[in-house]
Amino acid sequence: MAQMENSTQKIDIDALKAQIDAEIASRPQIKSSIQTIDIEALKAQVDAEIAARLMIEADSARYIHRRGFHAGDLRLLVNLDATSEVVEMPPLFRLPGAPAGIKGLANRHGRVVPVMDLSVLFGSQHDIAAKVWLLVCGRGDAAVGLVVDSLPERKKFAQEDAVSLSDITHPIAAYARAAYREAQDVWIDLDTEAFFTSVFQVEPSPV
Repeated sequence: MAQMENSTQKIDIDALKAQIDAEIASRPQIKSSIQTIDIEALKAQVDAEIAARLMIEADSARYIHRRGFHAGDLRLLVNLDATSEVVEMPPLFRLPGAPAGIKGLANRHGRVVPVMDLSVLFGSQHDIAAKVWLLVCGRGDAAVGLVVDSLPERKKFAQEDAVSLSDITHPIAAYARAAYREAQDVWIDLDTEAFFTSVFQVEPSPV
């Protein structure tokens, strides 16, 4: 009887040892499998990020990206980084003796910003039904505000959309880098630095 009990006890211990050994042996495999899955997922994520970046670079190389807005009958473009703010038109303070087209001065974040109305400068009319906005171009002491008839929107043009500047009769074309056609509309890519320098007849301050 004692012999049988010892034999049963021995079998149980051996079985338990075998079970423990099996679990220990299987754990590195499970861990290795998890690590492999994580590495593959990380590689897929990196590949996706690289592919997305390459697509953005290819898009930037193929297309011209600008910020577009309306000012009277003008459709104007500026570089994406040329504008720093767009807000509802704030109170303006008149500036006696200011150049034509300067509506006044606005206080933006403690800085005085001259505000220009292109419709006055070029004798065109604002859309009376449209809400006017202040678009601030540049930063710091070089900032100039423009009265615009629409919120700026991102525009994209292909090289084949380009229009010869010699075909643009509007006088602002003298300060344009390029022009692009979108359906029946022509958008003028404005060189803001050259334009503001001409209006104010001063050298622009560094941005």
